[in-house]
Amino acid sequence: MNRRALAALAVLLGLLAAAFAATTPAGGPDNESGKHIAMQDECDPKDPNWAMVGGCAQTKGDVSLAEFAGENDSPLSAAVIGHQGWRNAPSYLKINAGDSIQVKNEGGRNHTFTEVAAFGGGIAPNPALNEGLILAPECPASLTIPPGSTATVSALALGNHRFQCCFHPWMRALVKVKAHGHTGG
Repeated sequence: MNRRALAALAVLLGLLAAAFAATTPAGGPDNESGKHIAMQDECDPKDPNWAMVGGCAQTKGDVSLAEFAGENDSPLSAAVIGHQGWRNAPSYLKINAGDSIQVKNEGGRNHTFTEVAAFGGGIAPNPALNEGLILAPECPASLTIPPGSTATVSALALGNHRFQCCFHPWMRALVKVKAHGHTGG
């Protein structure tokens, strides 16, 4: 290789390294493991019916409002089931004491990530989204996380912590906080 080709290759490698550093949390890829929760939904931005209920701010979803409504109930349950395209991923997370969690709304609808003492209903204006559930008392004070936004959860005590979306109460996560060095479940 000539000097010009080597210089171009060095610039390219430098740009790739900078891009990797910008998208990788401090501490490298292993630090990312277990400290992120994605709030996801699959609303279809091409379905005009979503505009009547606040819109859909994503590009890739494929669930129409009619499909969403049709999957919320089951004849086998007295409570809302919810569409499984609306979820927290992962729904179970183990972290060490002192760790924080980055929660990102990767969907196209507003969500909350609210710590609750017990899973329950939420504050959605559509009563069908809370059918058969008793309001979780923490939900009226919950904060909305718009599509594309991130929130940080930190300073959690040892033990189990329950989080839910107060608009879509089947979107749940259980976070287990362990003492440093604890290897058991």
